[in-house]
Amino acid sequence: MPQKYLFRLFGGLAVSTILFCGQDAQQYSGPAHRWSFLQSSHFKGKAEMARYTGTVLRYGKPREAELMLITVLEPFRREQLVKSESDTDYYVIKQNQVMTYQTGVYPYRQMNSVFWELESGRFRKATMSTQEWCGQTYKELRVKGKTMQFFYSSYWENESRGYETIRRPGPSFSAFLYDELPLLIRKDDLSNADSARMFPMLMSSRVKQPDWDIGNPLRRPEYRPAQMTVEKGKLTWKGEERAVRIVTVLQAPVETKKATIPEKKDVFYVDLDSELRPLLRWERNDGGVLELQSLDYTDYWNQNDPGDRLPEKATIPQ
Repeated sequence: MPQKYLFRLFGGLAVSTILFCGQDAQQYSGPAHRWSFLQSSHFKGKAEMARYTGTVLRYGKPREAELMLITVLEPFRREQLVKSESDTDYYVIKQNQVMTYQTGVYPYRQMNSVFWELESGRFRKATMSTQEWCGQTYKELRVKGKTMQFFYSSYWENESRGYETIRRPGPSFSAFLYDELPLLIRKDDLSNADSARMFPMLMSSRVKQPDWDIGNPLRRPEYRPAQMTVEKGKLTWKGEERAVRIVTVLQAPVETKKATIPEKKDVFYVDLDSELRPLLRWERNDGGVLELQSLDYTDYWNQNDPGDRLPEKATIPQ
């Protein structure tokens, strides 16, 4: 990554100084809505690198998996919805979600990039790519007015290439993408949502169903009813009892012509003992479980020499 980013966050204001190769610095100041942990000194010129290990379900069997959640602030081009390499007053929160696992002799590598406006916290864009020995798939969602523009290209029959306009739920609903959840559940003002609407997961080689569900009826990708409940509790993490926020997300059953897809549940455990509010544990709706193993804050884009490694700190800053 050729660009160098330095972020100063303080006193409820997010001030970003972005240093480009051969260009002068520029600055931005505005409220860091919804996620106060972004004001932590740990984000000064650094990204959050959270590494999880556990299992995901593929072909009806649990597979050992690793998930990296990489959260960073980034200058953006409002009209193109891509990273800016010139002057801009528009900034986003970006989270890259990288999942790797092995199925028999061949590996899967799947990645989401999800973007929210820094000032408002609103979702702007998500992209997904997945590669494995059977083929590769790309998907992209962009907000356009009251709709979502959905592009895809996959190696599956009848899903080879497509473009759809998807109507977004009205303001009376709490609406989000499934793939937004790893960051949304860390919001300051998170509360119960009995009548939410959720768009299905992007991280799948198929367009009309998740990979773990291959063989079941296809369904059109669209917002569907969901519920979110938030409560406080305790979790033992690496032998230590910690106060947590427990977020349960239920996806309503889906009726198709061939069968009913049963209700699905994800449970997230967010640490409350640290101002950084890291996600400690994720019990996934495919039956898999992922648990935090290390949490680092580093300028990874400057660490690309042979032998460079993450520190992989197994403790959480207070």
